[in-house]
Amino acid sequence: MKWFDRWFIRKSKWAWENKHLVHNEYQTMEASRGIPIEDDPHAVNDGLRICVKKVIGGSLVSFRHYDRKMDRHDTVTYIITSDQDFNLELGKIITLESMRT
Repeated sequence: MKWFDRWFIRKSKWAWENKHLVHNEYQTMEASRGIPIEDDPHAVNDGLRICVKKVIGGSLVSFRHYDRKMDRHDTVTYIITSDQDFNLELGKIITLESMRT
């Protein structure tokens, strides 16, 4: 198993000394696949996040939205009772929330 230790140490040293090459190669790979590289940590959180939870008597539908200007997360929760049509009500709620943002 010593051969693996020596190999791993050599590769680690090379990667540490040439980290600028490894980082640039990673960025090139991401750019070639068409994936945008963004430094903004909130860029992934933009948009609408939907969480549906089944509870006794119906469902809870939560929407989370990040406002970049105010640096604030807004959460809105709706209740769909079991006697309502879930698909119809969820469609209405998604339409309402998408128009709000």
